[in-house]
Amino acid sequence: MRRKTTLENAIGNVHEISQNNYDEIIPVRDMTFECLERINITGQSFGVLPSAQRLLANRLRVPHSYLSRCPYQLQAENLNYWIEQERKNRETLFCRFSGNQLRAVFTERYTAIDHMEILTKMLEFGFDSSGEVHLSLDSEMMVLKVPEYGRLFSLSEKDKIVPGISISNSEVGILALSISAYYFRCICSNGMIAETSVDARYKHISRRVMDEFPLVLENVVNQSRHGQDRFQISMQTPVSNPISTIETFARQFSLTQNEAEVVKQAYYLEQGATMFHVINSFTRAAQEPGLSASDAYRLETTGGRILAMVK
Repeated sequence: MRRKTTLENAIGNVHEISQNNYDEIIPVRDMTFECLERINITGQSFGVLPSAQRLLANRLRVPHSYLSRCPYQLQAENLNYWIEQERKNRETLFCRFSGNQLRAVFTERYTAIDHMEILTKMLEFGFDSSGEVHLSLDSEMMVLKVPEYGRLFSLSEKDKIVPGISISNSEVGILALSISAYYFRCICSNGMIAETSVDARYKHISRRVMDEFPLVLENVVNQSRHGQDRFQISMQTPVSNPISTIETFARQFSLTQNEAEVVKQAYYLEQGATMFHVINSFTRAAQEPGLSASDAYRLETTGGRILAMVK
């Protein structure tokens, strides 16, 4: 789900997608695999969502790419052997469920910071529940972007940028809780998540972020005001071969071949021989309907990282 909505509706969407979620501490001895996609826990069979599959593969040190190609019986043999080895090192795992599906597995060092808690903090901080937000939400992550139209600036007579903030979080280990600057280009609805000197990224091993949340938000809002100069410089920076430059950045920031192709196709929608047009290709590609929330996030943050390099 990626759409423009209100903070109140975003809270409703998060509540709906989260209503069957729950957590349990599970003894490792009570876990056995039927295959990569199904696990038995204390005698009950659960589906294993892709997010949990990746976490389990990493935890048990078996490449997920290898497991996913194996027949079911071989998947079970590999996973059950390694879960038996895991029992020698720890007694329990922190498991996150959605109904009858396992969505994530962590050690007990993991500290749960869920989307709803973050949204509640935003209301406490003073965000308007009826205010506009740009929401990307699926079973693996939430990206909530809040434009501040009162701080709009112009790149040209018709091309206007709205600064704001971006709050990104995953409940299943895709990324840390991140608070960054956000820029929304009105003419094409492109969004960019940009680096600032006060960006905050908190791994889910501490609740310190909940105490620091108001201060971090205030600092990022203030820093996002300084993005106008970089946009102007990017428009004045010539690029002799934009497609080659896009390919170079795609490799530098470890985009997949498919993602790089989406970016190149986005370039042809608004061609130009400046760094601004290169950056715009990444942020425009993030609007591709088939992308997941994490794929769109990666493209928007790549655009922001390239902008930060402009001098």
